[in-house]
Amino acid sequence: MPHIVLEYSQHIEDQIDVPVLLTSMHEALAAEGVDKSRIKTRGVLLAHSVVGNDAADIGQMVHITLLLLEGRDEATKKQYSVPLHKIAKNMIVVKFPNCAVTLEVRDMEQASYIL
Repeated sequence: MPHIVLEYSQHIEDQIDVPVLLTSMHEALAAEGVDKSRIKTRGVLLAHSVVGNDAADIGQMVHITLLLLEGRDEATKKQYSVPLHKIAKNMIVVKFPNCAVTLEVRDMEQASYIL
């Protein structure tokens, strides 16, 4: 039941094949031992965004949130998240060298997660 949420700016969508990026991250998480049938991966287009203070950076951003059920240790979170960040960064910085590519791991509380 891990969730990968990719938020990306309009500028990115014009130059990056987002479905390929999403599929690559989905496969990478599965390759780390997560049951592929349980992973939910989605992209969220941000119509408006401002990043940094340089006109060249405005609107160039990608943020990945990896949502995991609580209970995983820091080493496991890192094992799952580093490949996702690497894939996104490698695909994006080729076209957008100044793009901020960030990732955050969040715990979902089992008591409030309904499956």
